[in-house]
Amino acid sequence: MKVSTKLFNEQQLRQFSNLNSEIQKLQDKISSGKNILVASDDPVGSVDLSGYKTVKHQLDQFLKNVNSSEDRLSLVDTNLQNLSTIMIRANELLIQASSDVLGRSDREAIAIEIDEMKSEVLAIANQQDSNGSFLFSGYKTKIKPFEKNISGAIEYKGDSGVSSLSVSETMMVETTVDGAALFENVKTPAGDAISMFTMLENMSHSIRTASQSVQATRASTHAEFKLTNRNYGTWSFDLTGHAGTANISVELTGDDPADIIKAINNANIGLTASQSSTDSSTIKLDSSQEGIIEIKNLEIPDIKTAQEVPTSFMTFNALDASGNVIGKTQTLYDNHQMTTSQLDNISNAQVHIANFRGKVGARLNLLKRQFENLNERNLNIQKDLSELEDADLAKLVTNLKSQLTGLQASQQAFVKISDLNLFNFLK
Repeated sequence: MKVSTKLFNEQQLRQFSNLNSEIQKLQDKISSGKNILVASDDPVGSVDLSGYKTVKHQLDQFLKNVNSSEDRLSLVDTNLQNLSTIMIRANELLIQASSDVLGRSDREAIAIEIDEMKSEVLAIANQQDSNGSFLFSGYKTKIKPFEKNISGAIEYKGDSGVSSLSVSETMMVETTVDGAALFENVKTPAGDAISMFTMLENMSHSIRTASQSVQATRASTHAEFKLTNRNYGTWSFDLTGHAGTANISVELTGDDPADIIKAINNANIGLTASQSSTDSSTIKLDSSQEGIIEIKNLEIPDIKTAQEVPTSFMTFNALDASGNVIGKTQTLYDNHQMTTSQLDNISNAQVHIANFRGKVGARLNLLKRQFENLNERNLNIQKDLSELEDADLAKLVTNLKSQLTGLQASQQAFVKISDLNLFNFLK
């Protein structure tokens, strides 16, 4: 087989091209610091590298979710702490307002502060995060969760959804709390649900009416009372005479006191009830012997909250033996109007908030543990990636120098061989 000069030159040029290509690859690896630039560099390693990078990307996203969840839950916890502080202050004010030594102006000042607390709670309920999303609106993150309606009552516009984020392949963490459950589902001693806004309104109303009401009416031996009835149904109260205490429960459909008089006379507690000779709607009480006459625990139908202006109540007067009024008229309202009845609600609200804070705190602790776990996994993945992907620079530089030396030698040999021909030989 004859090798022509043209074929020889083409082969040498192809060899030089291959050498230059190898040198370029080595230079690219050295400059990038990566051992695998394209899949053909290491097909098996490329598959492993792709798998590691996928896992690394997932771990990075989980870490971002952990940080995002922690920021959001920390903001929720801060707002819960502010709520708790408000309720503690409200409890202090309510106890202060229950004192008999306070006058109307003092109680009004306390009620005004309670009203401001209601506005503050509303601001907390409509709190937003750094992205402008509402914390307590459920899945409706762009809708303000609590707004006043035409009548002034605060309504919930969100839903009961709770947002969650993935913090591992198998773990989801809730990053919000149910706004309706938090602000509208405080349990009363009776087991009913009451909103924080209604609860604060009740406190404000009961404080304002406390100056004209009593916890229990009292007289000695003789008394009279009258009902102002705008809520028909079963009225009940505890009546004490010298012979004991009885619960008087009567269904009222009007102002006629006959049924109440009958119930008292049948109670056998040492009291005689009769219709007043001066006012047919007033009931007169006479004790068979000297002793305290007391009425308390008044329950009026359909009154479940403290009213701004009470619609139904009892007015009570102590009488002397001649039937003359002694002292000031005492007014007894439904139990829900009493400041003391609000103390249990405020106490339940504090426990209610504490329970939510406990849940949020548990999630924050979980996120801290998960952050450490993900960081550990991330370090291991980075180590595996480094071992597979990072280039051995010393080895690559040595190899590059060897390739450059080989290329230079090949080029010099090619020049010398190319210069050989018959004319040079004949010389």
